[in-house]
Amino acid sequence: MIEGFRGRLVAPGDGGYDGLRRVWNEAVTARPLLIARCADARDVALAVRHARDRGLPLTVRSGGHNFAGRALVEGGVVIDVRDLTGVDVDPARRVARIGAGLRWGQVDPALQAHGLATAGGSVSKVGVPGFTLGTGLGWLGRSHGLAGDNLLGATVVTAEGETLDVGPDSHPDLYWALRGGGGGLGVLTELRMRLFPLVRPAAGTLVHPLAGAASVISQVIEATADAPASLSWAAVLTCAPPDPFFPAEVRGRPVLLLPVFSTAGEDEHVARLRRIGRPLLDTVGPTDLCAFHTSTDEAAPDGMRWDVRSEWLTGLDGAAVEHSVSAIEEAGSPLSELLFRPLGGAIAAPDAPATPFSHRAAGHLVEVIANWADGDGAAERAWMERAWAGLRRLSAGGPDVNHLGLTEGPDRIRTAYAPQVLERLLAVRRAYDPDGAFRSVLSDVH
Repeated sequence: MIEGFRGRLVAPGDGGYDGLRRVWNEAVTARPLLIARCADARDVALAVRHARDRGLPLTVRSGGHNFAGRALVEGGVVIDVRDLTGVDVDPARRVARIGAGLRWGQVDPALQAHGLATAGGSVSKVGVPGFTLGTGLGWLGRSHGLAGDNLLGATVVTAEGETLDVGPDSHPDLYWALRGGGGGLGVLTELRMRLFPLVRPAAGTLVHPLAGAASVISQVIEATADAPASLSWAAVLTCAPPDPFFPAEVRGRPVLLLPVFSTAGEDEHVARLRRIGRPLLDTVGPTDLCAFHTSTDEAAPDGMRWDVRSEWLTGLDGAAVEHSVSAIEEAGSPLSELLFRPLGGAIAAPDAPATPFSHRAAGHLVEVIANWADGDGAAERAWMERAWAGLRRLSAGGPDVNHLGLTEGPDRIRTAYAPQVLERLLAVRRAYDPDGAFRSVLSDVH
């Protein structure tokens, strides 16, 4: 079908098509005309030229963990890079060359073997390139910046099938756009990431009953207002799983989960968080990044349906916290959740790099995640919209580009970027993909 292609080409009706087509979010049902499971970068270029010559739209598949399912395109070609899995770590230069088919759970151990880490995802199942091309906010964000801040360069196959080495001194406009522009500017086959030493951090979760959760969240916000960049945390309102590990009185019931992560170990700032309220369970202690990243994987299992609304917030006040605690009591699925994360630290530092990320001054990120097992999820998605609507008065500008929902269109996407940033991104897209072959966050934005 594509002369010289060494990987696997799969079309509807072929064996294995349905398995290759599936992404993490089962609510996404697009059926590509062709899935090109590429063996190497040369295959990527061949598949891109094949689609270009036939006028077919293109998407790129790696981890496939995007809520909106942007890895798939109806009637088009999917460039599947999941077999590009090399990791080359240079400890002396503190640089890793990472194949675009890898997920963070595959990369973290290779880095940790050298006592190093990079600004990776919060969930180990997330793909490296999609995370990095979007917002890239992970547990090391406050201490070392976003993933795009730590992208030193990449190998990219353009819409013309040309392979480029991209960096600050080579195609600098494209390099800028890759560091948070949301993708769709070519196919990354390899990323070069900055590494930094990571001693054994303190990490774990404090579990609080829902009664009193609003007070706990408010106290955490106050206690961490002047916290060093080494400390990060999240407030997750969801149901405790029916797991014997959790106290019997909260299993299957709404709770507050307070994950804590500190690159400074169990210092006084961690101790302050542990003293707030009366946690039913405290798992905070010395651990490693790999273990912590995998600890939350089961909160987002495969084989389910999802939608999301996210917003960068100026801050959180008491009314917003109370609204959120009340909202989780109305959620219909035990996997639905409201999640708050603080920014600050290296993300908002005066010397932070000038990238497409436009909300460095925001105080918090909120994600309202709806989950359902089958059907259209109308009730749970309506719950999501109500919960999100009660927080938007605190908006700092728009959504997290990595957490756009199934039906969020161009008007909503525009607010993910400052106007001047969006104008520059669209100019880069016109330069490198003038015919709009790649479908992405920016495809319908003009």
